[in-house]
Amino acid sequence: MSRFSARSWRILAALGFWALIALAIIVRGTAGLFIAYAAGAWLAAFSLLAWKRQDEFERAAQKFSWVFGGLFGLLASLALLPVVTQPGIISPLLGWLTASLTAPDGSPPDPAAPAILLGAVYIALGQLVGFLVCWVGWHVTKR
Repeated sequence: MSRFSARSWRILAALGFWALIALAIIVRGTAGLFIAYAAGAWLAAFSLLAWKRQDEFERAAQKFSWVFGGLFGLLASLALLPVVTQPGIISPLLGWLTASLTAPDGSPPDPAAPAILLGAVYIALGQLVGFLVCWVGWHVTKR
């Protein structure tokens, strides 16, 4: 077994994930999609390695934060949905996503693709922010 700590595995998971996502955005098309799937697999594999290196206290913090923080983050993202869907906010985001999803040959993506991707990222980001707030709160109150 490796001598890496759980924190080291989490850092490797995050850095590799975001590097592969950046590469997927640059490459685009079918190859970019496969790279994005590889990024998800990378994140899952290295997160599992981090999980194995954690003690019970850290595991309890993770579980608590995902359940409650993820739920509250989802509810907060739903509560903020009317703000995000204002034309001055959503139009630039959809324009950037449309440009990012345009194939290398210049053919535009399906008209619904940017909106679906933005919605999925918005939900996941809300849950991640809720998790992080809850996780930090756990460590502040328990240690």
